[in-house]
Amino acid sequence: MGIFVFLKGPKCPVNRAFALMCIGFLDWQICAFLMYYLQSDIQQNYLARIGYTLILFLPFIAYHFTVSFLNIKEERKWVWRFYFIGFIWLILLWATNLFIVGSIKYRWGYYAKAGSLHPLYLVFAAFAFGRTLFLLGTSLLDKNRPAIMRNQSRFIFMAIIVFYTAAIEYLINYGYDIYPIGSFLIFAAFIIIAFAIVRYQLMDITFVMKMGLSFTSVLLMVFIPFYVFTLLMQKNFYGYVNRTFALALFLLFLLSAVFLYRLKAIVEQTVEKTFFRAKYDAYKILKKFTAEIITVTDFKELLNSIIKTFVATLKIDKASIFLFDEETRRFKINASNGLGEELVKKISYKENDFFISWLKEKGKIVITEELERFTADDEDIKKAWDTLRLMESELCMPFIYKGEMIGFLNLGAKGDRSMYNHEDIELFLSLGHQTAIAIKNALLIERIKESKLIIRRMERLKTIGDMAAGLAHEIRNPLVPIKTCLELLPERYGKDKEFTERIPRNALQEVERIEGLLKEIMDYSRPRMPVFKEIDINDIVEKTAAFIEYEAKKKGIKIESEFDAALPLIKADSEQIKQVLLNLIINAIDAVNGNGRISIKTNRATHAVSPCGKVGKSEYVQIEIADNGAGIPQENLDRIFNPFYTTKHQSKEREGTGLGLAIVQEILTEHCGFVQVRSEFGKGSTFLVNLPIDCSEFAKIADRINLTSQI
Repeated sequence: MGIFVFLKGPKCPVNRAFALMCIGFLDWQICAFLMYYLQSDIQQNYLARIGYTLILFLPFIAYHFTVSFLNIKEERKWVWRFYFIGFIWLILLWATNLFIVGSIKYRWGYYAKAGSLHPLYLVFAAFAFGRTLFLLGTSLLDKNRPAIMRNQSRFIFMAIIVFYTAAIEYLINYGYDIYPIGSFLIFAAFIIIAFAIVRYQLMDITFVMKMGLSFTSVLLMVFIPFYVFTLLMQKNFYGYVNRTFALALFLLFLLSAVFLYRLKAIVEQTVEKTFFRAKYDAYKILKKFTAEIITVTDFKELLNSIIKTFVATLKIDKASIFLFDEETRRFKINASNGLGEELVKKISYKENDFFISWLKEKGKIVITEELERFTADDEDIKKAWDTLRLMESELCMPFIYKGEMIGFLNLGAKGDRSMYNHEDIELFLSLGHQTAIAIKNALLIERIKESKLIIRRMERLKTIGDMAAGLAHEIRNPLVPIKTCLELLPERYGKDKEFTERIPRNALQEVERIEGLLKEIMDYSRPRMPVFKEIDINDIVEKTAAFIEYEAKKKGIKIESEFDAALPLIKADSEQIKQVLLNLIINAIDAVNGNGRISIKTNRATHAVSPCGKVGKSEYVQIEIADNGAGIPQENLDRIFNPFYTTKHQSKEREGTGLGLAIVQEILTEHCGFVQVRSEFGKGSTFLVNLPIDCSEFAKIADRINLTSQI
């Protein structure tokens, strides 16, 4: 069990400590078992020292296990202190007779005799025991810890008490003739820990428990009868029993059984590589291909990966994938290798063309060379054969999904000009089925992306409508001085020096202001892929609030702003962040019913959660948009980010689409950020937009999106 636990999580301190406990106990049991049989004092002396080599560390390992399980960082210094003390005792064990001095013979067997320093060791062991129980007891009383962890602590507490109760066996070292029941108590402790593993997912090794118990059960069922049979055979053939020889034979077969499974796997792999190379390579390719197509989400990249896999695997020069285009209702080449550009552009088939109907009816792989034998007798096969030759196809497989043909795959001749054999076709079938599913999933993802783009465009147009009143007001203000300037221009230009120098310049500034406003609204309304650049979030918030300020004033709503001037620049798409802010501010305006207030603040925040999967605390730029409006009922808070869920149908003034907050969440997720909401019904709501300061965690995402945009 110790080995299984260690292999399950070799870097996990809890697993390492648990494995050491198991192996230390096993070491002692084997040595104690052998001491019963061996009569030599020297052999018993060495066995006792070997057994104590790990068992003397057990109190300290149990402490290490507890500290790791409870994750108490400040106690780690004590772990190393205890191990250091353990190594001192280890030196004393092997270098002197102060720890163990020979052995004592009892009615049930031999046992090690304690030396003069042995009692001092028990003092250190008791100290480790006390600290272990103290930590576990504190954990049990801590009500802030999750219930499942408290339950785990309770069982470990019980196991450690039983574990240390086994120290009663040390009395035997001092001449007390009691049976060594400590072994049974330690077994009981491991049973308690095993129950915690199964019942409360301790160390996440339920599978390991099952494997360990199954393996142990098989060994007991096979080798105990074998051991008894060996003793009986010795008695019958030789007239006496040599238990040492029987034990050695037993251990030899036990070790063989332990390593046999691993050896079997190595031998099987070697045989497959040597004698069945083609099948072995095919299996490896299929496994790798399956893993790759699951991870690829870009449609073009997926198709190119499929083509490259077939070309490299079957060593061919030409391959092509035809897929059904729903707009043109034709099957077109979406990816190819080795075909001329003219051929790729020229070839396409209507959904009701003869070849498409014939291939769909066949519903399986078609080999061009096999068809050639029937071209003289069957006109349909002759037409299909001609089409396959036109596409330079030697092997054609339709992609059938739920009764519909979504496309087909063509493979050209093999590099050595040989025919496709049975193994090639088997591999082709396996890869082909995986390909059909992957392509269908990729098509669905592409449609979802297109739908999201349409929905986002609709929401953007709706927001532009909301901004129109504010935009009209912003444009009307500079038009007044421009109009006045133009009216006075004929009679005063050149005559009034102050007018000539100042007024046209002011008018030009107002025209530039209008031009800037129109550029802002056009940039916002133009649908495009996100472009990540360094931005000043305070500047973005200020400009966005200016767009909507007139709409708020019309309703008697005051917008208050407070910016943290020390905020760093962050990487983001400025237009998408504007859309996020506009949606949230417009929602706040709708929620406030006249004479209200909207507060917009920026600051720095720290969170331990990251949508990109980064572990540990990260710093974020936070934008807080708060209102004193109607608020959101608690039962609705979990649903407000769902697409098409809206409460604005209750408002007579504005009908909501229910898409605004869903798009807000989607944009922020693309930026590896997130939005939080706090609301109290009847008192108002606060939305917190969090954007990461550290761009490294989504640099790859940004680079990929920007590259796609450029293409």
